[in-house]
Amino acid sequence: MLTGQIKFTKEDLLQWIENYRWMVETIEEAKQPVAKMNNNSYIRAKTAMYGLEATLPKASGGTSDPVFTEVQRRVYSLNFRIKQYEQKIAEVQKHIPFVEGDREVEVLHRLLDGDSMRAIGKHMGLSSTTIFRVRNNILSQMMK
Repeated sequence: MLTGQIKFTKEDLLQWIENYRWMVETIEEAKQPVAKMNNNSYIRAKTAMYGLEATLPKASGGTSDPVFTEVQRRVYSLNFRIKQYEQKIAEVQKHIPFVEGDREVEVLHRLLDGDSMRAIGKHMGLSSTTIFRVRNNILSQMMK
């Protein structure tokens, strides 16, 4: 699913629009600690050895340190999720130009900002039912 064109349904697109804000925030938040860990070599850090232990041969292969293994697992999982979020965000952004109409564009951008249907309706002076219809119209336009 991470390579090539993503196939998605109207429901998938709606979910991505509703989750857009927190996916962007998660990516921003997650990239900082990963960059920090890679720059400070936190993941590659090992305990210094002195005396006789320093002269003995070291085992090749992985490490038996459970903390190190857990950090590696979390970094791998985080990188995988970030790639998925980036692809979903890119798909939404790729379809934004298909949305026509001032009202539709305003509702779409407010949805992407994480506003609720009720908050959008209140801001625009429209009922939440009207906003719901506009949202469905937006999805139809984006699926073209």
